[in-house]
Amino acid sequence: MQRQLRMARTRSGIAKPADASQSASMGGPVRPRVVHHEVRIANLDPRHDGVKIAQLSDIHVGDLTPAAHIRAAIDAANEQNPDLIVLTGDYVCWKRSEVALAAQQLGGLRAPRVLAVLGNHDYFVWGAGVTSALERNGYEVLRNQTTIAHVRGAPLAMIGVDDPITRHHDLDASFAGTPSTMTRVVLCHSPDHAPEISRRGADLVMSGHTHGGQMFVKGITDRLMRRAGLNYRRGFFEFTEAERKTTLYVTPGVGFSGVTRRFGEGTHAEVAVLTLRPALREQVRAAAG
Repeated sequence: MQRQLRMARTRSGIAKPADASQSASMGGPVRPRVVHHEVRIANLDPRHDGVKIAQLSDIHVGDLTPAAHIRAAIDAANEQNPDLIVLTGDYVCWKRSEVALAAQQLGGLRAPRVLAVLGNHDYFVWGAGVTSALERNGYEVLRNQTTIAHVRGAPLAMIGVDDPITRHHDLDASFAGTPSTMTRVVLCHSPDHAPEISRRGADLVMSGHTHGGQMFVKGITDRLMRRAGLNYRRGFFEFTEAERKTTLYVTPGVGFSGVTRRFGEGTHAEVAVLTLRPALREQVRAAAG
């Protein structure tokens, strides 16, 4: 069972909500804003109540995404003092020269651990090179594997699913040895694989890829995306499998692809900050129901 959640929980951070179409009139892209959301998780370790995970995705270094725009996103993430920072793919666009730019421009994220997965553009360009660029900045790239993050004195399972679009994903390897009793947070660039991930027993899936449509026209963009097999444009969705609820969050991401412009509902460049909270009693009953 899947349902989309309303975005009423959003609270804007460093930038006022603004239609990204203002970018042309302001002489450049509107800087990324910070959005805050709470995610309710059943059986959350009490020590993880209030844990903050900052997410950046689809940064796309290169000609279309100004370095100052990327730096604003990195600074914004650091200002939130997150417990973890996660990066969910597409750090480059189309050129091998962008891999060196990624090493230069993506540095400086500050958190006890910075975890990343690759996206389709990273493999289109040079997957091994992008991995090296991220690792040079001290970031951990998860390629179909689980790592245990000790956050506030309690273990949290962080699962990295490699890019499904280019068929590098392997869910068996990703979940191998992951304790079922531990809260499971999954990073996967493509949100359309969330239903399959949910069946493996995930509590939270964090994805990107869609740019929120990047240029959203009501009644047209969603239809075109569905025809292309993109069913989760942005925001929250829920899946329930075997009494375990999985929450999917799809961020519109930071950078630009195709054109240096974002406009329309749900497309604003963002840094997402997800705060873990225990599930409410009625949510637990509904999941068991």
